[in-house]
Amino acid sequence: MIRLATEEDIPRIVELYRELALSTSQVELRRSPSSDDYRRVFAEICASPGHELLVAEYQGDIVGAMVLVIVPNLSHGACPWAVVENLVIDHRHRRRGFGRLLVDYAIARAKETGCYRIVLTSDKRRREAHRFYRALGFDASAHGFRLYF
Repeated sequence: MIRLATEEDIPRIVELYRELALSTSQVELRRSPSSDDYRRVFAEICASPGHELLVAEYQGDIVGAMVLVIVPNLSHGACPWAVVENLVIDHRHRRRGFGRLLVDYAIARAKETGCYRIVLTSDKRRREAHRFYRALGFDASAHGFRLYF
């Protein structure tokens, strides 16, 4: 089941995001956020128009998470566009359809809100993820750049 995250889901979502960071060899935390920090940020996400923090739930456990953002836009006929970020599935539950459910939800929401495209980025070393995205119809048609602080 795909649903909007609740405040009670925060600890499990943070666990999943740590797993995602480790899979790309990035330093996940440069500081140690408190529970209050996570709750504050969660509230900001929930209050931000167009932002949805989603979870995939299976047998009462959160097995995946994703952020979907619908971005207002003045180009392309003033049509919005969508971005998927921080998509992660617990390594014990991969290849069981949960990632597809999350992405299918994102695509449906993007179409429903009139988006002209949906984009996502994936670390260039995550070849398995790239195969997954291609199988869902995504095309590696752009070259992305990042600047970390």
